Amino acid sequence: MTETMNALKPMLKVAMATVGNHFHFYSRAADTVETPRVKALLMVLTESEEELLEKIEDMMLTGVVDEIQEISGLKMDSPDAMPFDLTREDTDPRIYICNRALEQEIKAFTFFLSIASRAKSEVISRVFEYFAYVKSQQIQRIRNVCSTF
Repeated sequence: MTETMNALKPMLKVAMATVGNHFHFYSRAADTVETPRVKALLMVLTESEEELLEKIEDMMLTGVVDEIQEISGLKMDSPDAMPFDLTREDTDPRIYICNRALEQEIKAFTFFLSIASRAKSEVISRVFEYFAYVKSQQIQRIRNVCSTF
């Protein structure tokens, strides 16, 4: 398992950089947005990214057994990548923020899933499937809130 963890650590650093960028994006956006529901969504996404960062740090220290077990029992569907009403994006800042968040999460989902499918190690594949699953859940949160605008 030590060889696997040695191969996994650089990959976890890639995941950490991706999630860290999302954390900073959501955090900065939440500081500037004025619409309460959009701010609340951004804060939830910020917290979710922070939790994922902590989980990745924990994986780097303790291993990935729990996450591999967690993903083995889950069914992951491809998330809906269709942006929200593009005709309103220039006039409604809520839609603009929703589409940027959706776009960011779709890219991360696709990125993590592509690593999972190309990984030579089953462990790396499972860990990145787990990350993709977390992103799919965030996409669903975005859809749930933004579809009400």
